[in-house]
Amino acid sequence: MASHDEVDSYLIKMGIPYEQVGEGTWVVHPEGEHRAQIGVTIEAPIVLFSIPMFDLAGAHAQREELFRTLLELNADLLHSSYRLEDGRIVLTGAQQLENLDFNEFQAVVDDMCIALDNHIDKIAPLVQRGANTAAAAGGST
Repeated sequence: MASHDEVDSYLIKMGIPYEQVGEGTWVVHPEGEHRAQIGVTIEAPIVLFSIPMFDLAGAHAQREELFRTLLELNADLLHSSYRLEDGRIVLTGAQQLENLDFNEFQAVVDDMCIALDNHIDKIAPLVQRGANTAAAAGGST
């Protein structure tokens, strides 16, 4: 079973900047085009990965197109998915803590980084058209 120390060792082994912000909670700063921060939290029996991407404040004339796009983009992802949480689009992933190894951990982080690099330019215009306000991952769109 993976522990706090093992998750910490996985982050060190990956060689990407991170900080531990609480017991069982880290913020990972992968070097990608969009410089998003990935939250990693142990909530036994799983490890949660998340990137808050966009606020969906205001009316959305393009909601159907936005939601259809998110569902279609989910098909590209292997270890993560888009979801709606408290009025935001969040990219999330989860792995069982009991079976988590380095390769699985890295696969989720890589999947999320690739998703940002390949998808954000498809999502951002729909959010901006719909709400006229966007808070892109890492503050850049």
